[in-house]
Amino acid sequence: MNQMTSQQRKLVYLIGIIVLLVPITGLSLPADGTKTPDGKAKNPGGLLSKLRSDYDLGESDLGDVDASGAAVNLVLLGMRGVAVNLLWIELDEQKDMKRWAEMQATTESIVRLQPHYEKVWDIAGWNLAYNTSAEWDAVPDRYYWVKQGAKLLKRGVARNKKSTELYYRMGKVLQHKIGLADESVEYRSYFLKDPDPAFNGGPDPSINPDGRDNYLVAKDWFTDACERELNRPQHILDRTLFRATPERCQFDYAQGLQKDGHFGEATREAWELARLDWTEKYGREVFHAVIGGNEESDIRMETSLEEIEEQYKAPEDQIRIKRAVDAYQKMVNYRYWRMRANAEAEHEMAEAHRSFYEAKQLYKDQELLKARASAFNAMEGFDKLFKRPEYASLVDEDLLCEECVLGWKIWDDTYQLGQEKPPETFPMDWLINVKRQNEYIMKNIEKQFKRLLLEGK
Repeated sequence: MNQMTSQQRKLVYLIGIIVLLVPITGLSLPADGTKTPDGKAKNPGGLLSKLRSDYDLGESDLGDVDASGAAVNLVLLGMRGVAVNLLWIELDEQKDMKRWAEMQATTESIVRLQPHYEKVWDIAGWNLAYNTSAEWDAVPDRYYWVKQGAKLLKRGVARNKKSTELYYRMGKVLQHKIGLADESVEYRSYFLKDPDPAFNGGPDPSINPDGRDNYLVAKDWFTDACERELNRPQHILDRTLFRATPERCQFDYAQGLQKDGHFGEATREAWELARLDWTEKYGREVFHAVIGGNEESDIRMETSLEEIEEQYKAPEDQIRIKRAVDAYQKMVNYRYWRMRANAEAEHEMAEAHRSFYEAKQLYKDQELLKARASAFNAMEGFDKLFKRPEYASLVDEDLLCEECVLGWKIWDDTYQLGQEKPPETFPMDWLINVKRQNEYIMKNIEKQFKRLLLEGK
């Protein structure tokens, strides 16, 4: 080669380039997009295009295509990672300086550069819905940023349609942030009647197109997540907890109806559907249980001792399955929610909830004697139910006990306002004495009670 002239070497290099371009071109030929009547590609393109199609790795297979994002990535070439790191640093600075518009633009740049890195959508959506929203004082402003987080996650789902975890994250924002935040009363109302004048008193169609309750919309997202989990495992929760999320949303919906003051047939049907979902759907699903690191079994949550003894004849197998079912039922609180659904079907429970709701409304209206009577009726109803052996473990449910303690707080305060001494013994006194030692519960009660006082002014 050293004896070749410069011109000859250039000719050899040119021939080599041409020789290499032929197989590269053949391997890289794109598909033309046309399909046969049975849905198969007429011209699948080169080998790389065919492999991307076979393994669903093409841009369009992963989700919606963003042409502008692809163009930016092409221009940056190998500097995309550096650009993303700099943008994340800038995003943190903008958040600390509360430069919200700039922060939103930076977030947009990050997701354009990494559209198929699911964690980017997860972190950015969570940051808007939880961290940024908390920086605002007015509840409508907070809700706006919660929506922005949900909308960003929804776009992430569109770009990554096979993602199990992004579907879950979207459902979690609608269930947890809107349904269980301190501002949940306002958020749940805004989800149906958005405060933004642009929506004319209706919901924001980008996150609630059908005008449904936030828990029911979240249930749909969790259901989609569970469908995708069958083909693409998630790494967020234990599988038994993950696959219970749609059913838990149905329980939340039934409780939400009661909290909103609905105690009729719709609420009863919501609880009945929750019971059926829990026992007949989730309860009959097969899970692979591992106990002690080496004892493995396939179990169902809704399994009686008689069914185990009938299916497994060997005593050691019966013991193994019973141990696995018991351990996993405890992990997902399965027996409690089954019992809770049965308890909510009781007439006494429905009337206790109704009396408690009426006590809150009467207290806000400063009708103290009527509020005292309604609160007492609620305490009496809960007391009778909690003392029944089949419902004894209801005392371990924080949300239900918070309702009872708040009812007692209203009852007790009507005496304080009237400068009267409340009776030393009363229904639920045994439970109140126990729960008053729980700082977490009492802190929540104080928040709810202060809100009642403010609403009554």
